[in-house]
Amino acid sequence: MTCNGICVRYKAKRKSDVPFRYKEGQKRCSVCEIFIKWDESVYCPCCNYKLRTRSFRGFQKGRKVREIIIKRY
Repeated sequence: MTCNGICVRYKAKRKSDVPFRYKEGQKRCSVCEIFIKWDESVYCPCCNYKLRTRSFRGFQKGRKVREIIIKRY
């Protein structure tokens, strides 16, 4: 899994008025290390690695909610 340079064609530009790129529909490739605008699948067109569609903060928030629910019961 290496970057072949194809993902540069799909590189997403950051908009200054929207603070979160994932809400815009942009996805991040961990191998190529760029945000891309790719709606055809959840895999990078360049390296065929699975794209991230949520921020790490979203995972942490969900984890905290689950911990609170578990502690109540």
